[in-house]
Amino acid sequence: MGSVIERIRGLLPGSRGQQSQQNRYLSQSRRSRRDRELRQRRVLFVTMGVVTAAVVLLLVGGALREFVLLPRESLAAVNGTTITRGDYWKYRRYSLLQQIQQYQFFAAQDPQYQTYVQQLQTQLTTVKTAAVDPTTLSTMTDDQLTVQRLNTLGLSISDADIARYNTETFAPVALSSPTATPPVNPTAAVWATQTAAAQAVTPTTPATPGTPGAATPGTPGTPATTGSQVATPGGTRTPAATVAASATPNREEALATSTAGYGTFVKNLQTSTGMTQEDYTRLIARPELAKQQATTQLNGGIKDVQPQVHAYHILVATKDGADQLYSQVTAGGTVDRQKFQDLARTQSTDTSTAPNGGDLGWFPQGIMVEAFEQAAFALQPGQVSRPVQTKFGWHVILVTERDDNRPLTLTTLSALKDAAFTKWLDGQRATAQITSTAPATPTPAAVPFEAPPGAPPTAVPTAIPTPARTPGAVGTPSVVP
Repeated sequence: MGSVIERIRGLLPGSRGQQSQQNRYLSQSRRSRRDRELRQRRVLFVTMGVVTAAVVLLLVGGALREFVLLPRESLAAVNGTTITRGDYWKYRRYSLLQQIQQYQFFAAQDPQYQTYVQQLQTQLTTVKTAAVDPTTLSTMTDDQLTVQRLNTLGLSISDADIARYNTETFAPVALSSPTATPPVNPTAAVWATQTAAAQAVTPTTPATPGTPGAATPGTPGTPATTGSQVATPGGTRTPAATVAASATPNREEALATSTAGYGTFVKNLQTSTGMTQEDYTRLIARPELAKQQATTQLNGGIKDVQPQVHAYHILVATKDGADQLYSQVTAGGTVDRQKFQDLARTQSTDTSTAPNGGDLGWFPQGIMVEAFEQAAFALQPGQVSRPVQTKFGWHVILVTERDDNRPLTLTTLSALKDAAFTKWLDGQRATAQITSTAPATPTPAAVPFEAPPGAPPTAVPTAIPTPARTPGAVGTPSVVP
């Protein structure tokens, strides 16, 4: 009976049972709200953690790409040896800093070159973001190929050679005996004197620096500071203030100066280009020394007396035009030299030799392009070649003289020496496996013909002086009052 009464009380309003049930309901509601809040917090914390992790991954990924992946990216390969983007950045900065120093030297004499300095300084700040410069990358591949193929000339470079190169480069005076200069051929010396006397009245046009950004590194100069406060590791030495003359340092003093200068250079190099000492040796010093050794070796084999021909040519754009000219100068089975020269003056597109009847002067093998050279040296005096095609157009060639032992003029000898390394490198490049990501440099549509060094100067028509007018002597007679 008591239990029944208790149940009835529990159902009545305001009873303890109902209050207990309400308390339980409120407790459950509070717990549900806390659970929801906890779940919301957990979701928020997880979301924040994911976002933070994503940001960290992006930062780490960006840093990994910029400092690890991009510098190791291959831009070119020479016979399996890779040229990385990181090396390109260093080499490009080095090249630009050299040019800045060179143009600052010109700007000291002519303010207009300051514009070039500013352009180069802008390029210096965008080396990483700018497109790869094809000329710079091509120079780097040539440097690598030169080092690789130096052994084809029987040459090699040791660590001791590199050390001597650096010592000589930074020494204030020469530390080794200069290489003996071969004696000048007496006949060539007489010709040079005569040519100089004939050209003494002709003014010389000052040399103009090349396009900013296109130069390539060479032997470094004294480290300096550019207008942007960047240490310049190489290039033309910046003019310094005039100081009183001092005694020539002895060898020990020169070595000490060289060591100190090289140390300063390497320190500045690291700051301005990112190059370490090892980078400088690998990217600059070793290739430069290799080019010097190869050039010396190749030039040593050039004789100052060689077989030469004296030739004339007519240059036209088409084969049909060249065929017609050939027929005209060989009509009747004989060669009319005067007719050949007259046609050269009126028909040849080579403006440098046309005024002289197409006269190319004397030249040896190694000066002209191969197809032209082969055709010319296959002729005997008085013979004319059938039309020969080169990158310049179509040539008809007349040989008037041959000499198997003719001294080279000094300008021709210099041209042969200048071209020797380039021709050797072209030959090595033809047999090498070179790949590059840089776009190929477009070939000019029209290449102007360049006469050999021995060609006579282009004839310039002499201006007919206009007589001074005498008052009353020309025109309508004056009326005398």
